[in-house]
Amino acid sequence: MNLMSRNIVLGIVCLVLAIPTALQLYADADTFVDVGRIPLMFQGFTSDNAGAVLIAEPKAVQQPAPANPNPNQPRRVDYNELVFQLDGGTWRVGQLPGQAPGLLVGAPIKAPRLEADVFHHLRMIRSDPETLVQANATDEQLKKYGLDVDHAYLIKVVDKAGQNVLAEVFVGDDSSVGRSDTEAVRGVFVRQVGSNDVVLYEWQTPWRRNIETDEWLERVLARIQPPQVRKLTLKNLSTKGKTFVFEREPGKSMWQSKGDGESLGAVRQTEIEGLIQRFSYLAVNGYDRSLKSAGNMATYGLFPAGIEITFTIDEGGTEKVVQIAVGKRIEGRNIYYMTCSLAPFIMTWGSSMVTHFELDVATRLFDPK
Repeated sequence: MNLMSRNIVLGIVCLVLAIPTALQLYADADTFVDVGRIPLMFQGFTSDNAGAVLIAEPKAVQQPAPANPNPNQPRRVDYNELVFQLDGGTWRVGQLPGQAPGLLVGAPIKAPRLEADVFHHLRMIRSDPETLVQANATDEQLKKYGLDVDHAYLIKVVDKAGQNVLAEVFVGDDSSVGRSDTEAVRGVFVRQVGSNDVVLYEWQTPWRRNIETDEWLERVLARIQPPQVRKLTLKNLSTKGKTFVFEREPGKSMWQSKGDGESLGAVRQTEIEGLIQRFSYLAVNGYDRSLKSAGNMATYGLFPAGIEITFTIDEGGTEKVVQIAVGKRIEGRNIYYMTCSLAPFIMTWGSSMVTHFELDVATRLFDPK
């Protein structure tokens, strides 16, 4: 058999073998889902256009309904509300128009959580016959799914101009409520605001829903590489009003003392590096209130502060100065009031961090002379 004959035979064999495969794929075609063609509740939604987010939960106790309600107006519902606003590229705690500012307005929040617990789910909610549980549900039916206005969470996203609603949805009970493990489907019942169609949203990851501000706050103020730090100043009760300054030249690792420390012994390099390492993950325990609403700073032990720390970072040739002040310990807790120039708030810092800067500077950071 010559080469051409062999190629013809092999071609026939391949064709014969391909026929069963093609028939099987054709038979299974209905089982494959073209993700790009799935109807979504919020078609084209993208967080790139989002400027504000409202998460609201109905209050347990509602105001009594008026004696003569207007049938053309939806019933008023009182909510516990949490607002996030995009400010200069950073998501922060916000406030509704006309609302008095809260103590934590302007505090940064965890952007990854906002993505995971709001934007991701809004992008994924399907709206097709397969997910429709109850079309045009009555008030009683909505209550069965936790989607009546008295119980459902409300999530609303508006654009950066604050003019257009990008997504608005009621979120009800988890689909597993009242069902056995064998019957349970991982998901939650939802309905678009303005519609009474109940939809089952089967999630890939659970949908955490809460309006406790503290759980959303970003506690990490900065992540700093120790080699970036060029200067450290420290003042505490042991220094008796003096400020000790430690510097190193660009590209050098050796720390030198300036000012009040020049009359002491050699700088203990390991001790200074240990302090610098504390800034590699600069995180606070929590936020107490904005500086604008703080009032008398002496109340927090911050005027004057018990500890004052300043460090200078070299960011590609540009110097950035970060200032930290530590106040008094909160009674009954192992945390201290503090401020940091990276966030305009009175915050709290754990005693495990504060202790490192309460040291006797002259004896701990210098060799005997």
